[in-house]
Amino acid sequence: MDICFEGVGQVAATFLVNDEKTVLPGKAVTLTANNTVGLGADGGELCGVVLSGARGGAAAVQISGVVKVGFSGTAPTVGWKELGCDGEGNVKTVTGGVKCLVLAVDSETVVIKL
Repeated sequence: MDICFEGVGQVAATFLVNDEKTVLPGKAVTLTANNTVGLGADGGELCGVVLSGARGGAAAVQISGVVKVGFSGTAPTVGWKELGCDGEGNVKTVTGGVKCLVLAVDSETVVIKL
């Protein structure tokens, strides 16, 4: 039996992007201004994960539900963890970050419930 969390509880919203060249599908983003997301600074508060390439200065961002995203630094372990952005489009463990449920971890990515 295969295990699949894809699409569970997915909620997406359209945001303006501060840089169409860096805000790409699969990247973790933070709010950088009103209605606007970007990669932000290292340790920035996680807003969601980009679902689609930016067009016309806007992109779909998953803000709730289960999503797969890259991580940096030490791999988080499964369970409830505080995560933030690393400024490069990945998530990382940060003190005081957004509480996310880490469901699975491999060598490069985590599956989290936002």
